[in-house]
Amino acid sequence: MIRIILLILLAVLHTPAFGEESVSIKLTPETIERGSALFTQYCSGCHGLKFHKGAAPPALDPQAAEAAFGVAPPDLSLMASARGRGDDGAEYIFRLLTSYYTKDGQTRNKAFAEETKTDGAIAMPPPIPMDDPALKEKAADISAFLLSVSDPTAEERLSIGPWVLSYMGLLTAILYLLNRYTWKGVKKKLKS
Repeated sequence: MIRIILLILLAVLHTPAFGEESVSIKLTPETIERGSALFTQYCSGCHGLKFHKGAAPPALDPQAAEAAFGVAPPDLSLMASARGRGDDGAEYIFRLLTSYYTKDGQTRNKAFAEETKTDGAIAMPPPIPMDDPALKEKAADISAFLLSVSDPTAEERLSIGPWVLSYMGLLTAILYLLNRYTWKGVKKKLKS
């Protein structure tokens, strides 16, 4: 019991990690549409969306990208799901897009450093200029779009969920009452 209380206290008193900030990723049609346009503008030059319904190959050839950056840019179709459950993956993408800095003349990223337990040296240059006043809004929209790409049925599951649970509750009640009715006569015979 004490362990559970301590775990709850730790969860409540959790202080954000270095470079982490809380962000709310809103999956609305508007944010997803804006995120799609921003992805095309800032990300699709290097990254593709192989498993998206409108499969988008990267504009830059993977071999050319590998020669330029030292590593081939990954396909981002499933990136949000790969980086965490629910909104965690989208929050990681948001932190990745907003936590660039330069140290010793090299581009580094705080979120990448936390994820890989390295010094944060990252091959990807900042896709959105760091001095852009709308950086956080753009990063949130791109994160929402990539979350919707990696889990396109999430909204449908959330809308169907209450109906399924209601159905299961009703079915459980009916089966319980049917069970009691069926065994009522058998129990009387066993008692006598």
